[in-house]
Amino acid sequence: MICKVKNTIRRYNMPLTGRTVAVGVSGGADSMALLHVLLELKDEYKLNVIACHVNHGIRGETADRDEMFVIKECEKLGVEVHVLSADVPRGAEREHLGVEEYGRRLRYEFFNSVADDVIIATAHTLSDRCETLIFNITRGTSVKGLCSIPAVRDNIVRPLIDCTRDEIEKYCADNSIEYITDETNFEDIYSRNRIRLNVIPELKKLNPSLEKSFFRLICNAEEENDFISELSKQITDKAKKEDGYDAGLISCQHSAVAKRVIAEIITSETGLVPESIHILQVVDILGGGKTEIIGNTVVEVCNGVLRINPKAEIISAWEFDFTSFFAETPSGMVKAQILHKNKLPLKQFVHNKVLDYDSICGGLIIRNRRPGDKIKLAGSSCTKTLKKLFSEKHLENRNNIPVLADELGVCWVQGLGCADRCKIKENTEKILFFGEDG
Repeated sequence: MICKVKNTIRRYNMPLTGRTVAVGVSGGADSMALLHVLLELKDEYKLNVIACHVNHGIRGETADRDEMFVIKECEKLGVEVHVLSADVPRGAEREHLGVEEYGRRLRYEFFNSVADDVIIATAHTLSDRCETLIFNITRGTSVKGLCSIPAVRDNIVRPLIDCTRDEIEKYCADNSIEYITDETNFEDIYSRNRIRLNVIPELKKLNPSLEKSFFRLICNAEEENDFISELSKQITDKAKKEDGYDAGLISCQHSAVAKRVIAEIITSETGLVPESIHILQVVDILGGGKTEIIGNTVVEVCNGVLRINPKAEIISAWEFDFTSFFAETPSGMVKAQILHKNKLPLKQFVHNKVLDYDSICGGLIIRNRRPGDKIKLAGSSCTKTLKKLFSEKHLENRNNIPVLADELGVCWVQGLGCADRCKIKENTEKILFFGEDG
């Protein structure tokens, strides 16, 4: 299996060499195998391997058992381990998110917090990919959806993505790797479990080599998706005008390319991922017209120019001095205090309420957003406008969300976190911490 993993790393050009890698370790066979594989490849790829475990506060004593198992196994292996205990159901309710979505966000925020410029490795397998593929097909997916789980996304890599669950369990048995089994894996109340327990076995009766066949399908879909994506990006760049996009250039493309271009424009301008129905709405007006799609977004084509115009918002600007670390804003009181790094619990780093005080340049103000405000969030690989981030996070009352700014621009945004330039670093001494009212 080691050879297969090395081939996967090479085929997908995974950025591992010389990097710190945070491995998501649940204690199951997949994640324990991944941890052992990366330790096996540690010297060859010059890796600094760190283990990360999240106790989601859902499964009670069983979850506590898993946490202790991971800690003890990492101690045996001499691996640095970071553990986050959280009440995910309560956090999901507080943030008005589904438990699964909130848990996923929490995990990746935590993984990104354990080291600077970290690479996150998760233990998704070919079997997971097959299950996701079937799930996507049942929902009427596109070629992009046929690619299933991506092998690389931003700073996230999945080295086991070409290995089946059977291969991984055999690797654990051959190498005496202990693991624990999540009992909920055998409950078919979840969609993915129903596919794993009921659908896959039936399909394997038709084709015992189902996973190999799906692997070929996914590889073919990836190649075609890469081709369409690159061509669509070129057309999107050519269509870009000062005041919108050239609707004529888009409409004369093959329908597959035109729809992909429209999807990319909508996502780029709003931060929202359109469904097929929204894309077809825009196709219908390429000759001229107006239509309303997702997120109260209006798409208009006039005089051959396509424009993405979210419904007009009336923004009343407000701004307060924040040198005393408190301000009464339209959304409530915002308070902060300076703490020494050693006095701040690790879990606070995940709550998007801290920044490196010494990275601040000049005076501080707390205000609402301004046209053109941008931020590269800590742990992110790109800079985005606040407008786009607010749309992506589905935040409400956007004109009243507090924004902390210094002479260089946006430092921190309530609900989103701090700018990458202001994140906590190894040499950080003074931390600006926003309390519960912040």
